[in-house]
Amino acid sequence: MKPLTAHELRQKYIDFFVGKGHLHLPGSPLTPIDVLGNPDPSTLFTTAGMQQFKPYFTGAATPPSGRICTVQKCLRTTDIDSVGDFSHCTFFEMLGNFSFGDYFKAEVIPWTWEFLTEWLEIDPDRLCVTVFQDDEEAFAIWRDVVGLPEDRIHRLGADKNFWPANAILEGPNGPCGPCSEVFYRLAAPGEMTTDPDLTPTQRYLQDDAAGRWLEIWNNVFTQFDRQEDAQGQPVLVPLPRKNNDTGAGLDRIAYVLQGQTSVFETDLFRPTLAHLEALSGKQYTGTLAPVDFAFRCVAEHTRAMTFCIADGILPSNEGAGYVLRYIMRRAVRYGTLVLGFDRPFLHEVAPKIIEQMGDFYGELRERQDLILHTIQDEEERFRRTLDSGMNRFMALIGSPQVQETRQLSGQDAFTLYATYGFPIGLTRDLAAENGITVDMAAFEQEMQRHRQVSATGEREVFLDYNAAIAQIQSQHPPTEFVGYTQLATEARVLAILRNGTLVGEAQAGPEPVEVVLDRTPFYAEAGGQVGDTGVLRFPESRTRFSVRVLDTRKIGGYFLHTVHIDDDVLRVGQEVYAEVDAERRRSIMRNHTATHLLQAALRQVLGNHVHQKGSLVAPDRLRFDFTHTQPVSQEELRQIEQIVNEQILRDEPVRVHADVPLAEARARGAMALFGEKYSEHVRMIEIPGFSLELCGGTHLTHTAQAGLFKILSETGVAAGVRRIEAVTGKAAWEHVARQEDLLLQTAALLRTGPNNLPAAVERLLVQRRELEAEIRKLRSASGTARSLDFTPRQVEGIAVIAQAVPDVDAETLASLVDSAAQKLESGVVVLGTASNGKVALAARITRDLIAQGLHAGHLIRDVAKITGGGGGGRPDFAQAGGRDPERLQEALDAVPGLVAAQRRS
Repeated sequence: MKPLTAHELRQKYIDFFVGKGHLHLPGSPLTPIDVLGNPDPSTLFTTAGMQQFKPYFTGAATPPSGRICTVQKCLRTTDIDSVGDFSHCTFFEMLGNFSFGDYFKAEVIPWTWEFLTEWLEIDPDRLCVTVFQDDEEAFAIWRDVVGLPEDRIHRLGADKNFWPANAILEGPNGPCGPCSEVFYRLAAPGEMTTDPDLTPTQRYLQDDAAGRWLEIWNNVFTQFDRQEDAQGQPVLVPLPRKNNDTGAGLDRIAYVLQGQTSVFETDLFRPTLAHLEALSGKQYTGTLAPVDFAFRCVAEHTRAMTFCIADGILPSNEGAGYVLRYIMRRAVRYGTLVLGFDRPFLHEVAPKIIEQMGDFYGELRERQDLILHTIQDEEERFRRTLDSGMNRFMALIGSPQVQETRQLSGQDAFTLYATYGFPIGLTRDLAAENGITVDMAAFEQEMQRHRQVSATGEREVFLDYNAAIAQIQSQHPPTEFVGYTQLATEARVLAILRNGTLVGEAQAGPEPVEVVLDRTPFYAEAGGQVGDTGVLRFPESRTRFSVRVLDTRKIGGYFLHTVHIDDDVLRVGQEVYAEVDAERRRSIMRNHTATHLLQAALRQVLGNHVHQKGSLVAPDRLRFDFTHTQPVSQEELRQIEQIVNEQILRDEPVRVHADVPLAEARARGAMALFGEKYSEHVRMIEIPGFSLELCGGTHLTHTAQAGLFKILSETGVAAGVRRIEAVTGKAAWEHVARQEDLLLQTAALLRTGPNNLPAAVERLLVQRRELEAEIRKLRSASGTARSLDFTPRQVEGIAVIAQAVPDVDAETLASLVDSAAQKLESGVVVLGTASNGKVALAARITRDLIAQGLHAGHLIRDVAKITGGGGGGRPDFAQAGGRDPERLQEALDAVPGLVAAQRRS
């Protein structure tokens, strides 16, 4: 019978557990988000099937069924540097079945055996199980119900068969429990340990350590709540509702069913490896040879990056994006240095994975363009710095200091990271291959210094306010916000803070203070929208103001109004009339509603891969950061701008849906900000038929109130992240007026009308090009004349010219080198010039000498090093630059010796 494919295995698993009353739900993305939409800050990636169901296990939410099954994408990077061997993968699929207070050991243990031995027809004689040493219930079910002999049921300690490992003694407090794992015997019976002096469990442990057993299934029984008594001793309190969490490795079960020796021989990887063979022209033989290691590394890492990008994880220098970038660059490195790819190639490998797995994971097909563009863009970026970075790395490890200490400094590692884009993991890999370590402590210090510099100017977090806020909380409820419907209200001063310290009153003075009111119309900075400004008036005189509100922030439910007191005294308990700057608020509302229109237009024009990565909504402009791997073209920007303005002209209503259940909002397709944590009930902003977003900001009532939308700029802010800045309303009109003034002024300077301006500019450009060409001819003619004076010297029978040429540019220098080489017929020419504190070098080697082993690119690189620079090129012609003009002659004097060295090598 033909063995099951991985796709058939997935479906068989789902069918089996649906038949046992389970609700089949989709797995979560690789970005760790639970079923409520809350990000999991404890990990960068989804690493287990149960991760999304934490609210169900803890009782924070009610599951739609007591029995659920999933197939979950997972990514773990603990052993990333081992990927390329036979066993390690970063990406894998976990089969999971879960009970939330429903079934328990008596049901799931027999189901496990039934599925493995009857549905999958795995030989039961090749299976053994482990249980926690004190779990008599599980032991008895395996022995008495399943019928497994006692010598194949191994009792192990809390370090191996308890979740979390060693939780009983070491913690943490919270839900925990024993687990029971199923293992498949990889070795033949004659290869197993038979020492009669060892117990069956001791023999199992010895064989497991030797790699003769493969874990394929794990049932975790969450039945205890770990607590500590008055003496701090651990106590396991039985949970009222016992849960089951099963995780089974699809990749591992697949290679058991398909009779292979590793997952790389299964249909999960074999098509990708075959495609890599065709692309590289090399053969995969399934050994531990470096070429085969590289094949496996590239195939596995391409699968991982494909799934990451499909789930919105993009390469960057932080967090999950940094890990993805390391995975991608590790694949590029092995593909380039071992498989011989001298061009971007990973985007040619990924379609095979999408073709193979896209039927089950539809997001791969839906986001194929984003996946391929991101992969190609990142590889092209890395390749631009790989050669120079490798040269720099080899120079660093070849230095006398590193050769003596056998350690690369943290400062040098950081230079490779910051200047050449080398992830620290890649630097460590390369160093280890050369017997060198990296000073990681110093590297982390450099990274921390870099973060501090990058954060300069950012607003201080409210750390100094904790004590004051705690005191306010003990006396008053949170501030009531009325600013969605009111721009002014009567209020009472609850607290005044100066530099984070509570004071009873504040007098007029140059330093601002912060005021907490019982109710406020002032919007506090959140979600990218800036805080409101305005005034606090005294009730007895609303016609004048004494307190200016400069900003509004919020902490712990309390609105902090940063105020400047111009005269009089402000006291705790005083009644005030709080009034928002209405014109400024209207400008902010225009920009906020326009931001929603912009995001919808971006997704319409560029694709559904566009997601918000950050924003600023201010009175004078809006800024929107979004996921996209390449610059937005002028044509696309014009289309986006047109769509937004069409929505404004339609005067669509802007509808606010308050207090909507989060699940309902998601079901309706509301856009949510990645990484944002939302409560059980949310606020939605809808522009009917066009945009629906979760948002707590202030908005217009109709789109026409935005007036006009105008894009100012589109730039890149990080790999895979673009930024648009735009204006609306009065600011947009002022921008158009300024552009019109510039147009008229420029037309007047060129003595033409605005409509004829492009033609007039083109005429000027043509004239400039003609003049520049004439100048180049004159310089070249002058230089050629000078070349008649070049006299070669003989170096081991080779004619060599090495001379400085004053006052020429790089193009002319290259022309001079060509001219001199033509006159020599056979020889080496190296010319250099210095100008404006920089050095330019050029070299030409005739073809007969190339055949003898000479190489212009290598020669010019060594010459340039003396001047503090670098470069390279072809064997026959190369150019380079340097930073030290004082050493130009020294560098040229070294040419004969370098030529002789090349000749002898």
